[in-house]
Amino acid sequence: VNGEVFMHPLETRDVSAASIIRECSTNGNGVHTDDGVGVWLDTPMIELKGGEGTIEKRIPAMMRMFGKYGIDIRKEPILVYPTLHYQNGGLDIKADGMTEVENLYVAGEAVGGIHGRNRLMGNSLLDVIVFGRNAGKNASEKSKSVDVADLTLSHVDSFEAEIKDAGIETEVVSPKLLPDYTRKVNNK
Repeated sequence: VNGEVFMHPLETRDVSAASIIRECSTNGNGVHTDDGVGVWLDTPMIELKGGEGTIEKRIPAMMRMFGKYGIDIRKEPILVYPTLHYQNGGLDIKADGMTEVENLYVAGEAVGGIHGRNRLMGNSLLDVIVFGRNAGKNASEKSKSVDVADLTLSHVDSFEAEIKDAGIETEVVSPKLLPDYTRKVNNK
């Protein structure tokens, strides 16, 4: 909010998340939006420090993703929120890549416990490639002996009933890929 740097940009994920949370709640310096309280990530500074083309070279997928919404992250900072992205963990897996749920195999960032709480940037390749290959091979083999039941969407109805029973009323759509930058952004 105040244009002040409040953490080193190369901190570990847990320190980054804690810093953002502290800035938004304890220090009261967050940007208040309909989607919650966040902070500005100074993406144009990446281009200033690294030279023109740095974002396109280093994080092209992010540039394209925001570009679809008319946001040029080379020229505009973006709002970030402390979310599950900053937490490592996920589903516990067995050596073959299967979760505790029979016949459910996972790989990538959905897997928990491979790197501990401070996975370094880029190490998700291990999750994707090594464990993805392992889970894929084992899921393929397992599929040969599984009888598939009738497919239904009853789990959606069960989830809606759980929400209703818990007294939760929400209009929030999930998953949310990007915050809506065009709605009522209030700086506090």
